[in-house]
Amino acid sequence: MKSQVTTKHGDHGETTTLAGEKVSKSHAIVECTGCIDEARAWTALVRQRLTSANLEDAAHWQDFLLWLLHVYFVIGSACSDPANRRPTYHPRVLGQADIERLEAEQQRLEDRVKLPRQFAASGANPVAAECDVLVTVVRRMERSVVRLRESVPDFDATAILIFVNRLSDTLFMLARYLDGGVHVPVDYRLLDTDME
Repeated sequence: MKSQVTTKHGDHGETTTLAGEKVSKSHAIVECTGCIDEARAWTALVRQRLTSANLEDAAHWQDFLLWLLHVYFVIGSACSDPANRRPTYHPRVLGQADIERLEAEQQRLEDRVKLPRQFAASGANPVAAECDVLVTVVRRMERSVVRLRESVPDFDATAILIFVNRLSDTLFMLARYLDGGVHVPVDYRLLDTDME
């Protein structure tokens, strides 16, 4: 079979990192980059869903999510080469300017959304619910970056961890913004009703 993507190199459960190191597909590097890929895919889905959202500033949030899609590649290349053995493969590194842009986007959302006092039980519409899924995926990505840093002590993940920690908060606020003012709070009284 001639393929543009299949190399057969991973047929025995191993793959090669950006640093050129052959590792098991269960390695912390592979787990981490897999979580980043999943976050990227969910971000792309939410971005596409915004085309049908009735938001006056939908274009702004689509641009923000497009920027975020590119940031994932920066994070992914750093995590695939945590010892920085091939710095030429890292055309850009995550920095303070990226963190500040993310914080500015979160503040933009904080200025527009008044959170209910209760926990949110669910998104109020499909795009808000999908954004909630993205939040959980980003939180798993954060845990995978922490595990990678613990397994590769030389990995300077300082900026990445700050960014990813802020990112889950920003995306949570985006989900609540996408609720459109219709919050679905946790109501424990529902647990006491009889089902018929």
